[in-house]
Amino acid sequence: MKKIIILAGNGVLPYIVVKELEKRKLDFFIITFKNNKVSAKLKKYNPIEINFGKIVTELKKLKIKKFDSIIMIGGLKKPKLKEIKPDINSLKLIPMFAKKIIEGGDNNLLSFCIKKIEEIGFKITNIKDILPELFLGKGVFTKISPKKDMIKDIRKGQKILEQISKFDIGQSIIVQKGNVVGIEGVQGTDFLIKNSKNYLVNDTNAILLKSTKKKQDLRVDLPTVGIKTMENCKKSNIYGLAFCANNTIFLDVKKIISYCNKNKLFLIGV
Repeated sequence: MKKIIILAGNGVLPYIVVKELEKRKLDFFIITFKNNKVSAKLKKYNPIEINFGKIVTELKKLKIKKFDSIIMIGGLKKPKLKEIKPDINSLKLIPMFAKKIIEGGDNNLLSFCIKKIEEIGFKITNIKDILPELFLGKGVFTKISPKKDMIKDIRKGQKILEQISKFDIGQSIIVQKGNVVGIEGVQGTDFLIKNSKNYLVNDTNAILLKSTKKKQDLRVDLPTVGIKTMENCKKSNIYGLAFCANNTIFLDVKKIISYCNKNKLFLIGV
């Protein structure tokens, strides 16, 4: 039976994963990181909080205790170099880690971390293997469907995100009548939606598209949609979401679909 380490970031997703592992009666241990706010609901599971510089030591200790798998879930604030505070086991990794931070890009840094974790002997577990119900496939999942001009915008958005993904930047884009209104930066999707409101033409169909990055490791950092994202779409006159089918996490699928149906928003997996 798997013994799983959860490297937990912020948001509700780590708690959702923990509840599922608890339900399955799987053995798990939670590690959080200093200067990263996590859900208060995790406290009853006695997580340990460490500096990034102690991660190798902690993983080696858990390896001795027969832990063999790791789930990396939730958002993490990228550490400043002075915050890492490496111990003897991490010291030799710091120059390489620093180089990845300087190069920029979440995917670049995550790929490096995954490689080093696997070298210690752990398997990276995909959340899809634990909670497949958080994912939706291809097709329309709401009562209304995107119109023809929206489909064109979705295709355009897909091509743009595919092209810019090599630069390891955002996973989201807003398109309206062929015009790119905004592309996600480090501030995240909700900031993109709110910031785009003043640039959208009222009563004209705008769409939000979320996609994975090209050559992304699909075991970590998948696009995530919560009810807040759809509420912000409604407030900003965005008429629906096109998402990467089978690779987008929905924090509460039923609630999101219900909200979209009540507010005449569409959801389509592409």
